[in-house]
Amino acid sequence: MRPNIRWLSVAAALISLAAMTSCAGDSDRPSYQEATKQLIADGDKLLASREVAASGKLMATERADKDAESGCTPGEVQRFFRAQGDLSGPPEASMPDNAAGLMRGLLGLMGYDTVIGQRDLRDANLGVSVMHNPKSGLTFIVTVRKNQSPHIMIAGKTGCYGADH
Repeated sequence: MRPNIRWLSVAAALISLAAMTSCAGDSDRPSYQEATKQLIADGDKLLASREVAASGKLMATERADKDAESGCTPGEVQRFFRAQGDLSGPPEASMPDNAAGLMRGLLGLMGYDTVIGQRDLRDANLGVSVMHNPKSGLTFIVTVRKNQSPHIMIAGKTGCYGADH
């Protein structure tokens, strides 16, 4: 029962953090259309990377194709890029913290800053990385679970924008 409590605590913290990072106003941020294009490009680059290939096989399940109001204040929308899959790489890359770390490293090279990393979590069966790009306002959440399928879940999102974009 204890791992479920830890997972729920982590999920609640990530949702709170995601809401804070995605809805902060910034006059220098890209337009909604630009942010959506960048989200898709960054998500596709992550999925096509050797870092992901070393960890497992992932497939996009949502490619920022519709507006979502969840996590935004009323009258605002955002877009999501989601992917999931299972661990299938060599044993060292199939450890949750290593797999999440590989993806965190690539996102770091793409201009994303670490908001939450494995050191914050300290769980051998769960790897989590939350990465935020201060220029684009995009956030990626990488979750790798050893004992639950799908093992790897990636959620990228734009910030919140007025419904009129």
